Amino acid sequence: MAKTVKIGRSTISGRFVTRAIGPRKATKFASVEGLELSAASREIAQNTKSRGLRGDAYRAEIVKAFKKS
Repeated sequence: MAKTVKIGRSTISGRFVTRAIGPRKATKFASVEGLELSAASREIAQNTKSRGLRGDAYRAEIVKAFKKS
């Protein structure tokens, strides 16, 4: 699961700058596209956040939860 990034240009150097768009903006994009979290997905996300997982560890746990055995 790739991290969504926003691409822009630095005003000082003119180089491209990338940064994460954040959960609020990602939620807004998902709602525009008509995507909603299922109860199972919401529970898995809540459990992984409560364990303090962030970044790659968080994404790996979510992928692991949805892999078919």
